[in-house]
Amino acid sequence: MKKTFPFLLLFSACFLFNKENEQNTDLTLSLHSAGVTSINLNVSPEDSLSFFTFELSRNDSVVKTLSIQSNTLIKDTGLNPNTAYTYKGYWMNGTKRVGESNTLNVTTMDTTSHNFTWEIDTLGEYGSYLNDVWIVDENDIWVVGALSIDDSTLNYEGHLNYNAAHWDGNEWEFRKVMQPGGYVIPVSCIYYFDENDIWFGQGGLPIQWNGDEYYMFMPSNGEHPGQPTINAIWGTSSSNMYFVGRRGSIVHYDGTEFVQMESGTNVNLKNIHGSGDGEFVFATGFTISGENAGQTVALELIDNEWQTLYSYHTTWPNNESTGGVYACYVYGDTVYFNRTGGFWKFNYLTRESTIIPPENTGGLSGFGFQKIIVANTNDIHFIANGFSYLHFNGGSWYVDHSVNTYFLSECVSNNFDYEANSITMVGYITLGKGIVVLGRHK
Repeated sequence: MKKTFPFLLLFSACFLFNKENEQNTDLTLSLHSAGVTSINLNVSPEDSLSFFTFELSRNDSVVKTLSIQSNTLIKDTGLNPNTAYTYKGYWMNGTKRVGESNTLNVTTMDTTSHNFTWEIDTLGEYGSYLNDVWIVDENDIWVVGALSIDDSTLNYEGHLNYNAAHWDGNEWEFRKVMQPGGYVIPVSCIYYFDENDIWFGQGGLPIQWNGDEYYMFMPSNGEHPGQPTINAIWGTSSSNMYFVGRRGSIVHYDGTEFVQMESGTNVNLKNIHGSGDGEFVFATGFTISGENAGQTVALELIDNEWQTLYSYHTTWPNNESTGGVYACYVYGDTVYFNRTGGFWKFNYLTRESTIIPPENTGGLSGFGFQKIIVANTNDIHFIANGFSYLHFNGGSWYVDHSVNTYFLSECVSNNFDYEANSITMVGYITLGKGIVVLGRHK
């Protein structure tokens, strides 16, 4: 027995070694995503393997060698914009190629333009301001807030209040968002599904335009429980909506019932966004003064419960943290955050984070850039507190201060929207008029 045991062990080891050397499988190389200077590729063996050496070639030159076992995502960086590349993968036995993938031709994205044009308009008088905007298309735009206009034809006071306006491509029509017999109350936010399904945040309650009338959901009707405020709305449909506001308040609506959700924070929530299927949802907020002053938070919805993804007790960056996080936007498998200490990209599938410091982003820092929209990875938009506009085109950052300069800094921007190269920014002049800036991205 003592003589046969080593023999059997040696035989078994040789057998496994030979089996691994002879191991082969069909390899499939496919495109996961293409950026401006990088490409993500999927390597998919047909069969599950022991770990094996894989070579990736680009234009017939080996660019990566790594050990993989099953489906693997590979990132190739340092590429040129709008350039075609040819990829092929190989399964290696030592230095010998014993299996190969299909040939894959991929072209990187081009950079987008930094060319913007702006048309500036003011709406209302006497302390008017605008909080939010929704672009359906360039000839169908909603703005909401508090608007007062002078009307000398009236037989009383000559002062008429509104809380919304609609642009039809030629002129603004003032609107009153209120239920029948109600009052004109400032509107904080808007979310549009279609022309007969528009939602508004009004105080701490939601109000819906259903095609016939405005209807407010209230605790007295056994509907919405009421929130300190509704600062932002997001959803995939009117049967899957979230409302966020002050003191960490979050309410979900499933089309039938409003349910108050535990957020785990008392920080004022300002922004919410999620994936198109509604599976991944994120919210952000910060508190400037009073209780919880200076605190900031980013939340993530996991298994229908809100979890803290990031929090800090001060909004300013230091050696321990990159500071406050102010807005989020989900695009693809990544959620994008703007922070006082840089631009944060978080892949919610791989849990990988990348933070680009302010010195590399054209000045993305401070309280200024509080809203972000990702049209594509090479077309990312931000608005600053004084109507300055920041754009990333996939290769470089550009800040446009022209609107801010026009108003000599006596203006405050609250929000913006971007759709098919049409831009609308809203806010107010400190002397008391609502500001609408209609822009085009060329």
